[in-house]
Amino acid sequence: MKNLSALAVLLVWVSFSLKAQHKLPDGSWTTMLEITSRIADVDSSLQIEHYSLTQRIALLKQLYQIDQRYRDSLENGSRSASKQQLFTHKMVANDQANQVLFRKLVDAFGWPTRQKYGEQGTQIAWLIVWHAKPEYQKRYYPLMKQAYQQGLIRQNPSQIGERLKRFYR
Repeated sequence: MKNLSALAVLLVWVSFSLKAQHKLPDGSWTTMLEITSRIADVDSSLQIEHYSLTQRIALLKQLYQIDQRYRDSLENGSRSASKQQLFTHKMVANDQANQVLFRKLVDAFGWPTRQKYGEQGTQIAWLIVWHAKPEYQKRYYPLMKQAYQQGLIRQNPSQIGERLKRFYR
């Protein structure tokens, strides 16, 4: 996880250093920012199949922080177009990485329930699906609906169901 973020920071630092020394061609700084903005803050290649429940809960909390990081920046950060674009790219990259890791978690351990992951864990699960494209939502909507009907989660999936109805008319 930290390796990808460290790589992005290193690329930006090298680019900044070269730019300061006037050794980068015009437009290279923007190109480097563009490239690094598309690198997620979490490594989606993590193998989590053997994670303990404690590790899985910690992973979900980390995914939530990553999910919210650039959304907060979009709302409360700089209004410059370039920074807004950077925040948007980071948000998309992180959403995709979160969804890969969440898929691995659900495939290996089932849908997160209040009994195992707590209320916060089930809210994070709902949020990851909410921020996904309809194809991803369609995959998890039945699991969410079943867990809700069984009282295993409190998050009503009807909002996602309505979105899917509009998308798949």
